[in-house]
Amino acid sequence: MGSLRSDARAIGRCANKTILRLQQMLLGSSSGSAAARATLASFRHGSGHPSWMQVGGTLLSDLPALELTETAEARMLKALCTAVELYAWHQQSRETSMALQPDEEGGRREFGRSCRLIEPNLEDAAGVRRRLMAIESSSDFEGIRQNLRALIRLMRVGNVQVDYGLLARDLYLIQFEGTKGDIFMRWSRAYYGYRDDSANQEGE
Repeated sequence: MGSLRSDARAIGRCANKTILRLQQMLLGSSSGSAAARATLASFRHGSGHPSWMQVGGTLLSDLPALELTETAEARMLKALCTAVELYAWHQQSRETSMALQPDEEGGRREFGRSCRLIEPNLEDAAGVRRRLMAIESSSDFEGIRQNLRALIRLMRVGNVQVDYGLLARDLYLIQFEGTKGDIFMRWSRAYYGYRDDSANQEGE
């Protein structure tokens, strides 16, 4: 189990590096902006199955050197592809960064917290919770991916950033029965345990 989680962290670091590089190219003034737009468009149009000859340079050049089984390697690529695809939808037509850098806002951000930031008032957030429950009850990864896209679209409208390194880590672990439940428990804890920092100053 420790090896599985270590592999997941390495996959998360790979996704984070790839997405932040694309974000820097896209939002910068360099000549790489057009190339980044084209790459992200290929992920959006691929609907979870991008052309490897188009996106291979983005995903495959910096893969972590892990001793994975053939099944686990396929799961790694699925997690990485999905993370970049979600970012591609998230960043589309936005001029500010949608991928949260690890050192912003005091560190990392669990995906459940980003979901809570869509609508912090629980009484008005039934739609967000419905999508999270749909992800948890999905019988396959495709169902998870589709429902994640719906949440990412809501985050895009609300300018809510996502820590894609942590999300990619979770997308890998969510494909294993032994760790799938842990992911939803952590998301739930981050979602329901969210507190407005400004409201917590008193008593500290």
